[in-house]
Amino acid sequence: MANIVPFAFKGELMSGTHNFSAGGNTFFLALYTANPFTTASTAYVTTSEVSGAGGSNYTAGGKQLQNQAVGAATATTTVDFDNLTWGAATTGAATFGAAFAAIYNSTNADKIVVVLDFGGTKTATNGDFTIAFPSIAVPANAILSLTSS
Repeated sequence: MANIVPFAFKGELMSGTHNFSAGGNTFFLALYTANPFTTASTAYVTTSEVSGAGGSNYTAGGKQLQNQAVGAATATTTVDFDNLTWGAATTGAATFGAAFAAIYNSTNADKIVVVLDFGGTKTATNGDFTIAFPSIAVPANAILSLTSS
């Protein structure tokens, strides 16, 4: 898997563009069938985004991430979100496939935080499609972590 952290994100952290604290900025996760992003990307795009057509129960722009939390270990700071599900309990049964996801900051001009590579297309057929974020209990496993050496 080749996740992408855009170059601009690093500078945006230093300028205070992204606030991951509880009650801070609002972040969304959008799903993609192909990767439209590079390290030079700066904002959410609709190119190759999963289609909402045909009863897929996917909506352009993805879904808002909930309960963001910042965790700190001795030399590592992490970010976590609740798992995210498209499915019967939330939007109706999901029927689509996605190979990539992008987390973006909707509070600040839809700036891209990270692009996630699923290592192949993952599908849901008339069921649930869930993004399970790893626990920040092990900082190295967190979806986003910064480590000082």
